[in-house]
Amino acid sequence: MHKVTESAFAKVNLTLAVTGRRPDGYHTLETVFQSVSLCDRLVLERQETGLSLNEAAGIPAEENIITRADKLLRSEFPALGGVRVRLEKNIPAEAGLGGGSTDAAAYLRGMNRLYGLGMTGERLCGLAERLGADVPFCIRGGTALATGIGERLTPVESRLPLWMVICKPETGGSTPAMYRRIDEMRERLRQRFTAGDAVRALETGDLQGLCGSLYNVFEEAADLPEAEMIRGEMRQSGALAAMMTGTGSAVFGIYPDEQTAAVAAKVLQESRWAVCCRSSEAAG
Repeated sequence: MHKVTESAFAKVNLTLAVTGRRPDGYHTLETVFQSVSLCDRLVLERQETGLSLNEAAGIPAEENIITRADKLLRSEFPALGGVRVRLEKNIPAEAGLGGGSTDAAAYLRGMNRLYGLGMTGERLCGLAERLGADVPFCIRGGTALATGIGERLTPVESRLPLWMVICKPETGGSTPAMYRRIDEMRERLRQRFTAGDAVRALETGDLQGLCGSLYNVFEEAADLPEAEMIRGEMRQSGALAAMMTGTGSAVFGIYPDEQTAAVAAKVLQESRWAVCCRSSEAAG
């Protein structure tokens, strides 16, 4: 095989609560991840040695998580051949959509195919965990309940095809800053632990139940007036529910059908980055 193409799907957090903080500083979570059809694309082509990677979305190749993934993979497979990677970025940065993590996951999956490395899903996830807490989910995709720092995954058999609009404010979200604010607010937080309710709604096809279980603790910590404005606009345009994903700053709305979502996305696109998308299944 000389060339492979991988889709790197974005994710949203249908629920997100912080359950604690480990001695090493990492926070433990309870969250329901959902892959969506918005994706970056990676084309991987064999070359003699090393990694060649284009600059994408203003991110220099040496600062791209794909470069870290390549170094990690070569530490496991020292005789690994070279690869030229063309990355097409569609997922915005600083949005809470897992854009970097899913690119790293797609790179690992792609190299596994390109060079016939024979890594199982379990081994791929083990490598992915060393790159970031949500990279293991991005390896598998679909729908999953995640605990620990996000690496302990329980697949969810969802019976709900979801139509969404995702909209990102001009201001991005800083993950370290958001976690610092959560730590500062810990005594005042009144978290809702709704992951179990969300999983039941997904498994039984209960759309209203799912919308009622959406929760993100970081909305309490965020100081993003534009995100609140977007949530209001989504509800006015027919969203059944709207919420920030991850540590922000993107907001997603769940709509009753594709047509309503598509119309809402067009309105939002007049002044902001927005896209209509659907929930997606496992990445492979």
